[in-house]
Amino acid sequence: MIVVSKFLAAVPCHRMSSRSFRLRGVQLPLCARCMGILLGYLALPLFLLYRTEYEYKIGLLLCLPLLIDGFTQKWGWRTSSNMLRMVTGLMFGVGQCIVIAASVAILIRVLS
Repeated sequence: MIVVSKFLAAVPCHRMSSRSFRLRGVQLPLCARCMGILLGYLALPLFLLYRTEYEYKIGLLLCLPLLIDGFTQKWGWRTSSNMLRMVTGLMFGVGQCIVIAASVAILIRVLS
């Protein structure tokens, strides 16, 4: 448990109380968006395990909702919810995994 705690403490996150989930009244160690991104990263082994080539376009498209949500909130056009932050973070994390897996597949093909 201490190792996980130290790992999460090293994640660059603002940890704002209003943008974090609570479990039994205790604030979780990351904001909703960062938590979603990290959960999305858990998909990387699945994409690397299967030798299917993934399109960069799909990965980049999955990253767009987080960028739209984050910037429209930053510019004051709207207010986001923690659930939306979590979902767009999850999509972003999976999108990054697809881009990484596609890059690895291309490198393997080029270097083989």
